[in-house]
Amino acid sequence: MIRSLVAMLIVGVTAGSAIGQQQVGGTTPQQNAAVPQGDAWFPDKTELLRRIALYEAAERSAEAAHAGTESMVKIYATLAVLYEDASMYSRSEEVMRREIAMLRSGPQEPLAEAMGHLAVVHIGMGKMREAEKDATVALRIREGLGDPVGIAKAWSDLADIYIKQGHYKPAFDYAQKAMAVLADNPKVEVVDRVVVRQTLAHALCGLKQCAQAIPILKAALELEKSRYGEDSLMVGSGYFLLGHAAWKAGDMQNAAAWMLRGTTRMKVDLGWGHVIYLNAMTEYARFLRERGQTEAAASAEREVKMANAVVDARSLAKSPSAFAGSR
Repeated sequence: MIRSLVAMLIVGVTAGSAIGQQQVGGTTPQQNAAVPQGDAWFPDKTELLRRIALYEAAERSAEAAHAGTESMVKIYATLAVLYEDASMYSRSEEVMRREIAMLRSGPQEPLAEAMGHLAVVHIGMGKMREAEKDATVALRIREGLGDPVGIAKAWSDLADIYIKQGHYKPAFDYAQKAMAVLADNPKVEVVDRVVVRQTLAHALCGLKQCAQAIPILKAALELEKSRYGEDSLMVGSGYFLLGHAAWKAGDMQNAAAWMLRGTTRMKVDLGWGHVIYLNAMTEYARFLRERGQTEAAASAEREVKMANAVVDARSLAKSPSAFAGSR
């Protein structure tokens, strides 16, 4: 599971995106997922719904056959990620609770991972108190396991939650501690090294220190380019976050170029109405209006309005803006 699109576009997207890399066994429909693979590829809406239908069928079959815990956990985990990718946060939460219930009596590391993922889902639902509780439970489990990398990832998750709550000082403190462990550790996955930089940068912006955030976001962007490729969705989201910080730092010229590049690339994979893209476009429209580009702003606003009008509210529930805390 990729921990991006930067936790609702601060973190991952990260956070918790399937992006074609779920590897599951047992009674899962792996053999039917003949689609492009790799963590730089994000399925479109049609493909997401196809995969969801496959895994829902697998879930029903496994439950009817009284499949073992291992198989059920794998199905629940994958289905939860697919629901999350489709912005179906309530369904993701429901499936994750089943997964967690089955994990409580087993090894603690998978339970900590699941609790951290549930925290991200609760961020998407705007349930910040529950997200904080989930992340704290994950942290306590990681501490009990003596896992320094897992502890640092939990710190990073807590920082994201505090950012969303507007509590920037504790967010900065947690992100800074996480940076010391994750940022330059070659044994840590690139996505976690990217996420912690972007989280720290966003906390700095919340503390009105966006100029200091710029080099951190540039470093994260270079990591994304090396890992995912210049034309990847991850790089597109990285440019958008860099442009957003530049805007708040008063660098309107670079902000315009970076935000345009970011939203243009994000549209390729998420333009079908994904909440992350719509939140980004809403912020971009605000930027354009502040810069006096009223026609371009109106065009961006129309795109968001049209998408909101056609998105199925039963399956693509909107989340609070990822950038609300930095306004």
